[in-house]
Parts: sequence; C-alpha cells; structure tokens
Amino acid sequence: MVSKLKVGLLFSGQGAQKTGMGEDLYQQNAAYKAVIDQASQVLDLDLAKLYFDVSATDQLSETQYTQPAIVAMSCALYKVVQQALPDVAAGIGLSLGEYSALAASGFMTMEQALKLVKLRGRLMQQASDAAPSKMVAVMNTPIALIQEACEAAQTTGLVAIANINTPKQVVIGGEVKAVDAAVDYLTSKDVKRMVPLKVSGAFHTPLMKPAQSQLYDALAKVSWTQGSFPVISTTTGTPFKAEALTQTLTQQLVSTTRFTDAIQQLTGQVDAVIELGPGKTLMGFARKTVKGIDYYHIDSIETLHQTMTALRGE
Repeated sequence: MVSKLKVGLLFSGQGAQKTGMGEDLYQQNAAYKAVIDQASQVLDLDLAKLYFDVSATDQLSETQYTQPAIVAMSCALYKVVQQALPDVAAGIGLSLGEYSALAASGFMTMEQALKLVKLRGRLMQQASDAAPSKMVAVMNTPIALIQEACEAAQTTGLVAIANINTPKQVVIGGEVKAVDAAVDYLTSKDVKRMVPLKVSGAFHTPLMKPAQSQLYDALAKVSWTQGSFPVISTTTGTPFKAEALTQTLTQQLVSTTRFTDAIQQLTGQVDAVIELGPGKTLMGFARKTVKGIDYYHIDSIETLHQTMTALRGE
C-alpha cells in the first residue's frame, strides 16, 4: 500500500514552462485553483492569463515571469497530492525548483518563496540583459574534456560548466565569444552533438554575480525553519541546512548545478520518484542517471490520476 512506499520529489526548473500548463487542473481541481489564485494575489500577477493566454507566450518565457510561474505551479501540485503521498524521503529541485522544494517541505512559506523568485527572476533578467551570453548543452562527452575546453576558451572570455544534468548531458555557459570558442575546441576533439539552449542568459556562471547582493539581502530577512523532509542542494550535494540557506541560495546563482550528484543520493532510498511541475524534464534526467526506480510526473489531471493510481498499487 501507499503508506509503505518511500518517494522522492522532483521540482521543475526554468525551461519547462509552456502555454497551457496546468489548464485542466485549474479548471477541474479546486485545491489547485485555490493555490494558483492565492499565488496570483501574492505576486500581483494574473497567473491564469500568463499560463493559458497565447498572447502571453513571450511574457511567460521571460525569466522574471517564468520563475514565479513555475514555482506557483509546483507548489500547487504539491498541495493537491500532499495528503495522499507516501513517506517523502527527499526533495530535489533543479536550480529554481529548489525554492519550490523548500516551500513544499516547510523551510519557508509559499508566499516567501514566490516573493523571492519574483525578485530573483528580475535580478537574473537584469544580469542577462547587461552582458550578452549563451548556453550550450554538450552531449556524450567526458566532463574532463568539457572542463578542458572551458579553460582553453578563457582567453576569449568567461565560460564555465553551468549544469551537470546527467552523466551524458552537461551545459556550458558564458560570454558569447567564449562559449563559441569552447564549442570550436570540442568540435576539434570530435564532439558530435552540442545544442544551443533557448535561455535569456548564462545562468549558474559568474555572469550572474550582479544578482547576488540584492538576493542575499532578501534571503537574509527570511526566518528559515526546519522542513518536514530533506531537500538536497544541487550546489553543495548535501541536504540544505536552515542556518546556511541564505548563503547556499546566494552561491547557487553562480555555481554549477549538479543535478546528477543530487539524484544519485536517492539510490536505494526510494521506491518511486515524482516530478511536480510542467513537463517531465527532470524525470528524464533522473531516469538516465538512476535505474531501478519507478518514475512519474504530474502536470495534468491525467498524469495526476495515473501517478496516484500507480502509487496505490491499483
């Protein structure tokens, strides 16, 4: 039965947003709608319009709107399933998703998380606008070679490893010329598959430093509490500690996001992993990293029913 299972929860990161996300849930699930409407009031932003109106598609993809939109959805989904969930062994978020995870666990309230990511999104947008940059996903390449390419390209400008999503997918980011130089270096070493990402800036690189001080000031005002389940940091690779949250989340802006390291800690600890948020990107990353676990995602009425039915063993 459900009560004997242990689950890990994944909270979606930026890039998973899409017009129409959660629309059937909003129309058919009162608990979900209530949380989204509450979040709209907190943010002073019409989330329903942002989510569902095709004319708002470009706005939804702007970092300053994307971030609160995704956190609101993930928090609403957690609220919907919270009472029916088995024992939660740990939560993991991809960058932005860590705020959703921390709010779900209770390290802070949803209102605090939404206000923080509204500010965080705006600051990251400003940092991105100030310095032209790009990110590229590098496939099926040893991390040592990717690091070598970034170091070789440093003479051109700033470039660094930003995300280690799976053992076979690593993202580099930085100034445009430097990233291009790193890509050229990897091409010369017979790396075949590199994919430019549709993002507004080089997140998780030192180019985000201008966003740090104001975010730190806002984080420092939060009275952090201990959560009901551990949340594993993709910056440190260890569970967040309430007393270090301000520092860790500030550092997160400019540090490599190591999702692979975090998800590997669930090996042998959980029976199932559920992603809460639009799409199933993290579920895909996790499945490629840790085998032998049942993976689910919830972002619609259909996937909600499928996941909860499976967990009940029906």
